[in-house]
Amino acid sequence: MREHGEFSVHLIGQRLLWVVVHGAINRECAEAYRDQVGAAAAQLQGSPWIRVTDIRHWQLCGPEAIPPLNQLMMQCEAGGLAHSINIVAMENLQAHLLNLMMAGVDRHSERHLTRDLGQTLKLLADLGETVPGPGQLALIYPHGDG
Repeated sequence: MREHGEFSVHLIGQRLLWVVVHGAINRECAEAYRDQVGAAAAQLQGSPWIRVTDIRHWQLCGPEAIPPLNQLMMQCEAGGLAHSINIVAMENLQAHLLNLMMAGVDRHSERHLTRDLGQTLKLLADLGETVPGPGQLALIYPHGDG
């Protein structure tokens, strides 16, 4: 089966991983997501790091996508993830799916839900993280949908 859904992965500095997800995710896309986000996260291991995941344009997934995403969550938690910031559009539904992905995972990170880019950038500053500048944000959101 072909991959359904799209995502982009961006490393920013020494501690920040930024991921943007679009569309409906099937198992094949979830496996590619696990592999690519996991490879990027592996570069940050060794000190506490932060992941921002923009899921405002994520159109959900079927149950077959949960196992590879759960594997990724285990890897991230074991690899020093300190803060997981999720930019959401459908807070209750997306929080429920995030909980499914975290089932059985030994959580060490703190989860944050934000509603927009401005709130996310403020939270990063409050956490003492370098906030991505306009040039970096333009690379993350090439179509201006940030």
